[in-house]
Amino acid sequence: VSAGALLGAGAYETLLGHATAGAVATASGALAAALDLTTGHVRTREQFGRPLAEFQAVTMQIGDVYIAKRALDVAMWAGVWRLAEGHDDAAEVLAVAAWAACEGALQALYTCQHLHGGLGLDVTYPLHRHFAWGKHYAHLLGGAEAQLDTIGALVA
Repeated sequence: VSAGALLGAGAYETLLGHATAGAVATASGALAAALDLTTGHVRTREQFGRPLAEFQAVTMQIGDVYIAKRALDVAMWAGVWRLAEGHDDAAEVLAVAAWAACEGALQALYTCQHLHGGLGLDVTYPLHRHFAWGKHYAHLLGGAEAQLDTIGALVA
């Protein structure tokens, strides 16, 4: 391979940072769509003559999904901003965002599916698509444990 065909110094890290940012942003969008769909569902679906949203356990679960979404967004935007500004810690913050996409966001998508009951597993219902995207991007990012390894290596 000629010297002109090689990537310049730091090109791999730059490419990896942008790819991670894109994957995390896509996972965030999938979770946002799932959260919107789920909140609408629990507001209108009734059990025992009451909307599901009136049950404390459902409210707590949808609250956990909201918290996972916000945590992912904070890490994602912090990482994207640092990447755009050329800060040295961009890779660390993006690894934290990737961990949030692989751990908290994926668990939140499972909760959304659970709150939909059997409807959440129907491939003709949009939640299935959001869940599949979130799971795909968690795998693409290497999973939560791989992200923890990355964070450890970057911080050490």
